[in-house]
Order: sequence, then C-alpha cells, then structure tokens
Amino acid sequence: MIIASATDFRAAPQAELPPFLFHYLDGGAGAEVTMNRNMADLQTIDLRQKTLRGSEDLDLSTEWFGTRFELPLALASVGLTGMYARRGEVQVAQAAAMAST
Repeated sequence: MIIASATDFRAAPQAELPPFLFHYLDGGAGAEVTMNRNMADLQTIDLRQKTLRGSEDLDLSTEWFGTRFELPLALASVGLTGMYARRGEVQVAQAAAMAST
C-alpha cells in the first residue's frame, strides 16, 4: 500500500492486524468525540510526495527544550503492548533509545 494521505496510515495496519487488535488500537475513549474531531482534521492534510529528489542532505532531526533528537517522534503510552509483541514495552523502549528519540 502506498501512503498517499494521512488517513492511509489507518488503513495500512487494518489490512495486517487481527481485527480485535486493530479495533483496540484504532478506538478512542468514551463516545470517541475527540478522536473523530482529530480524524476530520487529518483529512484536511495533503501529503506532497517529492519524487526524483536526492536524499543525501535529508535531516529529520529537531530540537525540543534544548535537546536534539535525530528522529522527532514522541512515544505515548498505549497500554497492553504485550498484545502486539512479546515484551512489547521493552521493545518500544529499546527502539526509541536506538533511534535517539
């Protein structure tokens, strides 16, 4: 699957994960009002693909509160990560450390 819109990031795991796991990850709290508002906002974002462009000067790093991060991702607690992978919490922490994020 080629990711062409922000909502494609939702469809990609839906095709790969068991239904119970996808619905757990995809759902929101309560009546899902905030989640639905966020989804509506995401649908207004267009991703612009830049093809035939060199990547040797690509720099994804950023600085937050005086600390430089090579990969600007913030990990939020999801809960029950053991459902997705054995020792999921440990694997997430190790991956974040390796990515300097």
